[in-house]
Amino acid sequence: MTTAFNELEKAHENKFQHDLELQFRAKARRNHMVGLWAAELLGLKNGEAHRYAEELVGLHIKDTGWQQIHQRILSDFSHRGVQKSAHQIERTIHELMAEADYQIRNA
Repeated sequence: MTTAFNELEKAHENKFQHDLELQFRAKARRNHMVGLWAAELLGLKNGEAHRYAEELVGLHIKDTGWQQIHQRILSDFSHRGVQKSAHQIERTIHELMAEADYQIRNA
């Protein structure tokens, strides 16, 4: 009985670890996608756009949460005269999170 319980406990631990890994990867992908979206609106091209997106991925790795990404983009948009509201940016972040999660889980 103890062995079955230990195996079940281990299976739950493995699933939890797997889910955390998928969540981490989905957030990183979301930040990259959001970065490319924002870069396009900022008029950044090719290498600049990808560097900008990677900066946002870096914010995720530092575990700053989506609010920091939101504030960064809002600030960058404001400095460059891009007309997007805080709500529009937030909505895009959440929409791209759903897309990134779908991509990661169905890869």
